[in-house]
Amino acid sequence: MRLPEHLELLLTDEPVLDVYAYGPWRVPDGLFAEISDRIDALAADPRAVELTTDEHKLLTLPASLVTAEIFGILAFLPGGGAIKAGSYSQLPERLLHRHLVNPGPLSTRMTRWDAPGGRWRPPVDWLIEAPDRELAIELARECLVVLEGIAPLEERRRALLRLYDDPPPCDVNLPKMELREHWHDRADEQVLAAVPELLGPVGYLEWVCQGLLAAYEHLTSVAPRDEKVESHLVQLLLQGSLEQVPAELAAALGEDRYHELQQRFPVERRGFKAGAWQEQTRAWLVRALVSGAADACRAWLDMAMRFVAIVQGLPSDPWFPKAEWIPVGQFQTDLRRLYAPRRRVVNPLTETLKVPEGAPAPEPARLRPDLATSLVGQPEVVRALDELTRDKRPVRLLLAGPDGTGKRDAAQELGRALALGRDPLWVTANLYAGQRLSDAVAKLHADARDCAGDRLLIIEGLDGIVADPGNGEALADELHRLLAVYPDLQIAALCDAGGDERIAEVNPVLPQRFRIARTRPFGAAEHAELFRRALDRHGLRATRHALDAAGALLAATPPMQTLRNARLAPYLADQVAAAARARAAGDAEPVVRKQDIPAALDTARSAGDPLAELRDLTGLETVKHEIALLVAGTHAARLRSESGLKITPPTRHMVFTGNPGTGKTMVARLLGRIYKRLGVLSSGHLVEASRAHLVGEYIGQTAPRTRRLVERALGGVLFIDEAYTLTQSPLKGDYGHEAIAELVKLMEDHRDDLVVVVAGYQQEMAEFLAANPGLDSRFPKQIHFPDYTDDELITVFEQLAAADGFRLAPGTAEVLRTMLRRAPRGPSFGNGRLMRNLLDVAVANQADRVASAAVSAKRAGKDEAGKGRKGAAPRVPTKKELVTLTAEDLPPLLDHPEEFFGLYL
Repeated sequence: MRLPEHLELLLTDEPVLDVYAYGPWRVPDGLFAEISDRIDALAADPRAVELTTDEHKLLTLPASLVTAEIFGILAFLPGGGAIKAGSYSQLPERLLHRHLVNPGPLSTRMTRWDAPGGRWRPPVDWLIEAPDRELAIELARECLVVLEGIAPLEERRRALLRLYDDPPPCDVNLPKMELREHWHDRADEQVLAAVPELLGPVGYLEWVCQGLLAAYEHLTSVAPRDEKVESHLVQLLLQGSLEQVPAELAAALGEDRYHELQQRFPVERRGFKAGAWQEQTRAWLVRALVSGAADACRAWLDMAMRFVAIVQGLPSDPWFPKAEWIPVGQFQTDLRRLYAPRRRVVNPLTETLKVPEGAPAPEPARLRPDLATSLVGQPEVVRALDELTRDKRPVRLLLAGPDGTGKRDAAQELGRALALGRDPLWVTANLYAGQRLSDAVAKLHADARDCAGDRLLIIEGLDGIVADPGNGEALADELHRLLAVYPDLQIAALCDAGGDERIAEVNPVLPQRFRIARTRPFGAAEHAELFRRALDRHGLRATRHALDAAGALLAATPPMQTLRNARLAPYLADQVAAAARARAAGDAEPVVRKQDIPAALDTARSAGDPLAELRDLTGLETVKHEIALLVAGTHAARLRSESGLKITPPTRHMVFTGNPGTGKTMVARLLGRIYKRLGVLSSGHLVEASRAHLVGEYIGQTAPRTRRLVERALGGVLFIDEAYTLTQSPLKGDYGHEAIAELVKLMEDHRDDLVVVVAGYQQEMAEFLAANPGLDSRFPKQIHFPDYTDDELITVFEQLAAADGFRLAPGTAEVLRTMLRRAPRGPSFGNGRLMRNLLDVAVANQADRVASAAVSAKRAGKDEAGKGRKGAAPRVPTKKELVTLTAEDLPPLLDHPEEFFGLYL
């Protein structure tokens, strides 16, 4: 039983500051002394040295207004009523020690905590006494600057600095409370997200209630509690020594819930005992703690403490909570008591009452003694299946090997051979991904209980489950425990190549409970047999020479995404079958011959000359030049290698910058095909991705999701569009940086057969590369895609129209050129995408025009015939007119240029 890794610091004796809303943080040696020196230097600044007060009760008098201001800021920065714990949690005492009138001893207990209310608000508090208000605000900002470096407080400190850097346009000499209101109203969404106290007492109370209810719901799902949430809120109010339900809760919780609290309050108040509630709550938190919900416990404690602080401070801001009996200290003690390393002594009863060797074990289900396998080229697996189906012990098999090498077929054959009472139960790693630990453990227990005795449990991706950074270690422990709890449980676990080693890194004992059999990639002979079976399913047969040629071809074909190993044979058979049937005469049986087998199998479907296609692209001359240099460099490296010279393979990952529609994706696709022809990449396919493909919604999802995406792209190009969004989320705890870190590692691991191209706007991509120290060096090549000129855009329009079977009438291009001159050219200008959208609108307008003309001609013809008259009826459009786009088909953008913006999308 272990804590989440980010909480293990709480079990040490290191200098730790633990702001619950952030998490435990190891205080760097010397940092607090450095900040204290900065504070002293600011207090001694000539601008501030004369600014003092005789009113502060905790500072040596006369106290510097700067020091008094910092004292208030330090109480405010952790959060209004937020829990601040750890051996270095006494921030004012440690940073202002020299200025305190009666400094007490500094505690180093890890279980120490407090919850300051913090009534400081921007722009000034104590500095309001300074005669020069503008100087006061300037010094208040510098008070925030000198506190730089305390990681748990940084997000809120920077948010406040943004507020100082964009102050409201008001008179700075207004009374303090009125001045604060102007500053609070100036705060934008990002500042309010980091400092919700600026919403005001009612707004902050609503924010706290949202978090409190979410934490309570999560905890009760892990550790059920026999009470309604309204009772829980009432008891928190009673713990806070309140005499009535604050009316502000009507705005924070809604009128219905507020009225229910009012009705419950007098009932709960009778007989309420704070000590008993505290003990019950402590026991509840311990149950949730051992169920793996340590973070949720801490979130509830933090929100409960803030709730008490703010309701006690109403109608004003949160204040230091009065005696409230919320078991924060007890929880911290319980956490160390349960999870800290402890000494152990072996109980002698473990030996004296040990089951004698040779005692009969529970009889498992009888196994079928024979096995007829259809596996191809996996002797180790066949041998393991044969031995397991002859043994009387329960089956525990771990199949490890590359994708597409028969692991699933082997598991299915094992299920048939065991002949148990029910069909096997298949579960995959995705069923456990992103779940809360308690839910994942409950599912694992339910599956084991359901299968014990009469059903084979098949777990696909066991290595992915165990390696999950969130729940993996706990699930590995649970699985190991279940194998002992259910001696008749039979399991076949599947994992990727090397998966048994990855499992052993997390839980060294678990792989020892399995018989391990490894699959291997197929050779030419095995591929030939797989191809023969694939042809059988088509009702075809092949000559021996054709089978040999197919086997050699498939063995030499590089994998692409999931098209690999045994999946290549059906892919080739599908292509060959149609040609063989077309060649067969009459009722003759189609036979696949050697000449039907292609010389190469293009799994990426990249026929044609990509260099010629690149040259034929409109514009992009600088891009073509840069790609030509890359091609020349690859050719030169090959010549040096063939001459026996030593070469170092270059890093080929690159950055594409430019506005939308400038051909970045198209060039990336051609680049993959070019590198395939040069032998740099094995398949040359393109995998397009965005932030959503890499970043998960829960802890533990991001790294596996990024790995799966890179695995899909191996052998080709991974194109990540708008890559800068990985670093631009304002949300705390966003997993974009985790995706970047995993991507950087995988880029280095697979540099020989993977090219990663990240793309986006030029400025945003520069900020993206600066977001991670390893990014800039991993992308040595940056190519800028300029916007198309008007002439180039008209050429693109004509090419797109021709590809769709249309031509432009005389004068249409000139009208289009006039439109482009008036088009707004901002960063979102659509370039080639705009031309495609314009063409779609023009084609739709042309379709409406020619269809209307055809209907009018048909009606006129009927009318003339009915009246017996002959005349010049409307004419049906000719074939040439049906494929001609005229100026009137273009959208009316000259009259309504604002409609350009709709076409950019």
